[in-house]
Amino acid sequence: MGTTEERKMEKVPWIPLVLLTVIISFLAMASFRLMTPQGSWWMCKYNFGIISRVTCVAVYPYLLLMLVYPLRKRLNPSTLTYLYTAGIMASFTLGFGYEDWVLQFARPRIYDNIGLLNVWWEPPLGSIEAMLSGGIATDWVAWGPIVSIISLLYLSFFFFTSSTVLIFRRSWLDIEKIPFPLALTGFETMKLMQSGDEKSYGGKRLFFVGVLLGFIYVVPVFMAKTFPWFPDIYSSNLICPTGAWHLPENHPLGSVIVGLASVSVDPMAVAIFLLAPLSVSFNVWFWTLVMLILEQIAFYMGYYTGAPGMSGGAKLCCTAGLGTGPPFYWPIPSMLGGFLALTVMYIFLHRGYVLETLRLAIGRVSKPEYEESEAMSYRSMYIILILSAIAGIFSLMILGVNALAASIILLTSCFATWFAMTLILGMAGFGASDTRMWAVGYMRLVWPDPSTATLNLDYVMSHLWAAQGANVVTYGFGNGFYATALSLKMASLTGTSNRNTYLVSAVCMLISVPIVLASSVWFVNTYGTKVLSYFTCSIQDQCEANPVAQTSRPSVSIYASYGAAGFFLTALLSFLHARFVWFPFEPIGFIIALSFSGQWSGAWSAFLVAWVVKTILLRAGGSALYEKYALPIVGGFITGTVLASTVAIVMGMVRFYIPF
Repeated sequence: MGTTEERKMEKVPWIPLVLLTVIISFLAMASFRLMTPQGSWWMCKYNFGIISRVTCVAVYPYLLLMLVYPLRKRLNPSTLTYLYTAGIMASFTLGFGYEDWVLQFARPRIYDNIGLLNVWWEPPLGSIEAMLSGGIATDWVAWGPIVSIISLLYLSFFFFTSSTVLIFRRSWLDIEKIPFPLALTGFETMKLMQSGDEKSYGGKRLFFVGVLLGFIYVVPVFMAKTFPWFPDIYSSNLICPTGAWHLPENHPLGSVIVGLASVSVDPMAVAIFLLAPLSVSFNVWFWTLVMLILEQIAFYMGYYTGAPGMSGGAKLCCTAGLGTGPPFYWPIPSMLGGFLALTVMYIFLHRGYVLETLRLAIGRVSKPEYEESEAMSYRSMYIILILSAIAGIFSLMILGVNALAASIILLTSCFATWFAMTLILGMAGFGASDTRMWAVGYMRLVWPDPSTATLNLDYVMSHLWAAQGANVVTYGFGNGFYATALSLKMASLTGTSNRNTYLVSAVCMLISVPIVLASSVWFVNTYGTKVLSYFTCSIQDQCEANPVAQTSRPSVSIYASYGAAGFFLTALLSFLHARFVWFPFEPIGFIIALSFSGQWSGAWSAFLVAWVVKTILLRAGGSALYEKYALPIVGGFITGTVLASTVAIVMGMVRFYIPF
């Protein structure tokens, strides 16, 4: 694909990229808003954002590459990398099952009887009521402040997290060679784009076999969702949008194995996990087995008494359920303690690297040759990190969060959580966080006893952002980590300039965020509640912002003790896995298995299948057989899934205008 030196000389086609970003950002929101009347499956699975909550497969990066396939001979790898990057930024801005903070804070004003949202950045109540009726021109004077504030929040945290990626880029990509399975599948599409014949890309036929398999998987599902007369071949109506089958009530297996709640039936997850190291896949299903045994023992000791007759979803979500209740409180050790430990241990084990970047930033050592290939100097990276951290705290304070809580949210729900999740995404291809119970534990540092706290905007917003900031990527603060890491990984695979790639990612994000937010407001003003069927409650009644819910959460001592236990176990696994090559257990699989997101998505079964298939391939023909067959088929399958989903998106938007 050419030398690195040649790539560095490539000019960025800024005008086409800017115009493209504007168009695809608007279409991304159109695909979401116009799907709303058709239910959660369409909003979550069929839009131009992320179509897999578990693996974070995004539509635009693959779609844009395939759309320019006829022009492939005229496009070089750098241009394709910029196209991929623009697609990543637009898709990740929309995300999975889009959480619209502009409207989430606006509509609840109608139900706010204590005046929490009577603030300067909210639209007047009359503008909100008129919006719900629809058919009106958007009053940008009324909606401008909140669109601007949420844009500032998104962009501040993007630059904070993306600058962190820049600092650790050489460690992650050049030294450790973290695979990032999502980027590898995109690279297979890239190799197809650059191939002239079968000799130049030996997996060309296998790639198109994968594309066909993607259509075979997706088409029957969206046809059954679109047309009532089409048979539900895959029983997709029994599957939640995350690709998991939650066992129904009184299921024979669920009644006998008390901890069995969910099984993944998502072939996208299996395909991506096939690219994960065997050690990670093994640890996911091994620690799930350990967890099931411990839960069975707890059941015989008097816990989970109602679980055998519950559905899988109820088992995980109910107050004293498997996913959140005693005696294990799994999200606390795995996500509160585990995420923090994974981040801390990575920095500790690579402290020499971190100190080296700090010395370069303050000019204590001479500039090494490798810094020339970075996106910018380390001094610039740390300056952006500090300034964007201040901007992030400031934006949270504008929304009502006090300075101490905002600083804690920045360090925990943003930095520690998404640093750890980026390592998990990079190694395992698993990208789903979740905020069930654990993330607000850090707010106990400010409000030790929620039952005595004053219900005000500070309390509500602090708990809401502590939770949602750590939630699924694009609900929270993970965009800069994920999107930047994937785009820079692609740049390293194609030999494209890191500087140009990062500039493209930053510019595209600066464009995409306000366009997506403003487009959402415009669509709802145009169509009213036809495209907005949620946020029909006061802001203090929403999820973890609910003070009543907080009083039912565990005590400070439980958060502290279980979090410390999870931190210790994860740190121990990190140290032993790094110290001894033969040690079979590692922290990433441990965290995935015990996390709420891993349990909810039934990730263990997808990892188990991937582990078995990959083991057979490696035993039968070694890495050569695996690279020859698995990589192109998986790359083609993900691309085929995206292309078939695009057909579904178009059909869904047509259905908005031509309903049943």
